[in-house]
Amino acid sequence: MTLIRIASVEAPLNRPALLGPAVGLVRRALAVGLLRDRELVERLDMELLRGIAREASLAGIGQDAAIELLERPGPARLGRAIGRLGEALAESPLPERELAQLADVLDLDDLGELVGASPVSLRRYAAGTRAVPDAIAGRIHWLALVTADLAGAYNRLGIRRWFDRPRSQLDGRSPRQLLGRDWHADQPRVERVRQLAAALAGPGSAG
Repeated sequence: MTLIRIASVEAPLNRPALLGPAVGLVRRALAVGLLRDRELVERLDMELLRGIAREASLAGIGQDAAIELLERPGPARLGRAIGRLGEALAESPLPERELAQLADVLDLDDLGELVGASPVSLRRYAAGTRAVPDAIAGRIHWLALVTADLAGAYNRLGIRRWFDRPRSQLDGRSPRQLLGRDWHADQPRVERVRQLAAALAGPGSAG
């Protein structure tokens, strides 16, 4: 699993208006599997964002925003392009890529329990030999976004434990308990879990 540990930020991304959205874009790129060639992200710079833009465009996501990012725009246009590409990634499940990312953190039994699918089915989805049902794809995508937010605060073991620890913000229940079965991302209880993870990640992760 790629870890995000930003230690340096290069201009122009060190501007307050760009920093949060740029970090959010990196987290979402991690979620959908666009950063699997990196073990660690420590430097936030335009080279990193342009790499994300190229990968997103190849995956058919946010192509207009990706092209704008690659054209080296000024700060105002850059901010809009970063925001648009981040939104496109948040709204575009890539279940095969996301499963590969999630399998680096959660074992298949645990992952299957969270998304409501058997380990055998998950293997077939990841291999592309079986179409992913929309409901399962939505849960996989949601879970990928949440674990990407958590990756800014925890290692693999910490992320796994996070789902099982009771939280005062969840009325003493664990994220796993609150999710329950047959959940979907727009349910209020599921959004509470999402916002809890986003708060740990900091600026640029919510939404």
